Amino acid sequence: MLTITKEFSFHAAHQLCIPGYSDEENRRVFGVCSTLHGHTYRLQVTLSGMPDETGMVLHFDALKAVVAREVLSRYDHASLNDLDEYRDKPATAENMAMHIFAVLDRALASDRYRLEQITVYETPTAWATFSRDVSR
Repeated sequence: MLTITKEFSFHAAHQLCIPGYSDEENRRVFGVCSTLHGHTYRLQVTLSGMPDETGMVLHFDALKAVVAREVLSRYDHASLNDLDEYRDKPATAENMAMHIFAVLDRALASDRYRLEQITVYETPTAWATFSRDVSR
């Protein structure tokens, strides 16, 4: 299998909390991350497929345009807790990876390539990866 990966970055703030929990309970569960803070996130998007007559699976600029439209336009310099997708669940790297995968899987639907994996780096040493279920 041939894969291509493009990396993006964006700045966003979040506050880790569990909806319905008191502030004291949130502080106990999430510690200092229960207060508003920001990150410079890195996002890696991996596609699989075979090159076409141009020698590319998908031109990196075309991938960049889709990710900018579907993800970066919403996430860059946003307060993640204010986005609809995180109103009822914590804006964790894990939840972000799953949500971004679903959004880009729809946006990148093609018979020549498919989305394989999303990795969201919250810090250089902490990340979450969501991969396509091979049993589908």
